[in-house]
Amino acid sequence: MSLFNQRMSVMQVLVAARVVNRLGGAGMAFLGVRMTRDLGVSLPTAGTVLAVFGLCTIPSRVLGGVVTTRWGPRAALVGGLAAAGGAQAVVAAGDSLAVVALGVVLLGLAYEVVEPATSTAVLLGVEPERRASRFSLLWACVAVAGVVAGVVAALVTRWGVGALFAVDAATSLGAAALVAVLLPRLAPARGRTAPRPWRAALGARLLAWTALCSVSCTVVMLVVLMLPVALDRAGHPPSVAALLMALSAAAALVGQRLLARWEARVRASVVLAVGYGLLGTGLAAWAAGGLSALLLGAVLDGAASSLVVGTQQAVASRLVAPGAEAAVMTVQGLSWGVATVAAPLLGAALLARGPAVLWLSAAAVCLALAAGHAAPRGATRGRRGQIFVSRV
Repeated sequence: MSLFNQRMSVMQVLVAARVVNRLGGAGMAFLGVRMTRDLGVSLPTAGTVLAVFGLCTIPSRVLGGVVTTRWGPRAALVGGLAAAGGAQAVVAAGDSLAVVALGVVLLGLAYEVVEPATSTAVLLGVEPERRASRFSLLWACVAVAGVVAGVVAALVTRWGVGALFAVDAATSLGAAALVAVLLPRLAPARGRTAPRPWRAALGARLLAWTALCSVSCTVVMLVVLMLPVALDRAGHPPSVAALLMALSAAAALVGQRLLARWEARVRASVVLAVGYGLLGTGLAAWAAGGLSALLLGAVLDGAASSLVVGTQQAVASRLVAPGAEAAVMTVQGLSWGVATVAAPLLGAALLARGPAVLWLSAAAVCLALAAGHAAPRGATRGRRGQIFVSRV
C-alpha cells in the first residue's frame, strides 16, 4: 500500500489501467473479420454471433454492478479485465466457429463489468466537486488511446487477425495486473452503506436521468458508428476518418481541462447546455460538408463529448443516497446499452436519406437538449429536483 500512496492516486491507476486495456482494444472491430475471413463463416452467421455479443453486454454491466457492490471496485476490475483477457485468448486461438463463438459470448459477458467498477472507484476515491472532470479525464484518455490502438492494429494484423486478439488479451491481463497491484480496496465510509442499494438506484429521478442520458448517448454512438460510413458515402478516403478521430480525441483532452476549471463554480445545467450546443454546432458543420467543416466538427465533437459525458455521470452520482454508488452507476450506464442498440438502427435509416439528413437530425436533438438544460425554469427548482442544475 505504501507504493500506492507514494506514487499513484486512484485516478492515475484507473487512467493507466484503462489506457493499457484500450491500446489493444481495436480487436472489437475485427470480430466479424475473424469469423468471415479466417473461418469462412457466412455474413448472416457472423452477424448473429455479433448480435449475441451485443446482448451479452447488457447483463455484463449489471454483473459488474453486483460484483462491485458485493466485493468492491478492485475485485470487479481485476475480475472483469482478466475474464476479458481470457475470452480474447479463446477468440485468438480458436480454429472453429464453435470455439470462437464461445470466446465472443464470454467476451460479451465480461466486456462491461469494468464500467460500474470504474465509475464507483471514481465516486469513492475522488471528492464530489471534482468528479465531473475526472470522469471526463477517463473518457478523453481512452479516446486518445483508441487512436493509438488503430495504429497498433495496423501493425499487428500483418500476422493475422488472430494475432490482434492475442495482443488484446495481453493488454487486458496487463491492465488487470496494474489494478491488482496499485489500486487500494475502496469502500464507503462507515455508516454510509445503503441497506438496499439497488432499490435506491431505481428511484424515479435516476431513472428519468438515465432516460435523458440515453438520448445524448445515442447521438454519441451515432458519431462512433456512422461517421466512417457517412464519410465513405460522401466520397472521402479512410484517411479522413482517421484524421477526424485523432482530432476529436485531442479536442476531448482540451474539453476535459475546461471542465476541470469550470466544475467547482459552474452549474451542471450550464456545462451541459454548452456541451450540447457545441456538439449540435459540430454536427451541423458535418452536414455542410467540405474538409474544413469536417475538421471544425471534429474539434467541437471531441470537446463537447468530454463536457457532456463526465457531467452526466457526476450528476447521476448525486441522485441517490451515498453507499449505493455501484448500483447508481450501473443503472445510469445502461443508457449506453440503449444507445448501442438504437444508434445503428436510427443511423442506418437516416443515412439512407443522405449524410446531411443524419447529421442535421442529430444536431437538432443536441440543440433541443441544450435548450432544455438552459431553460430558466431549471434555475429555480429546489435541491431535490436538481436534475438539470446540480452542482458537480
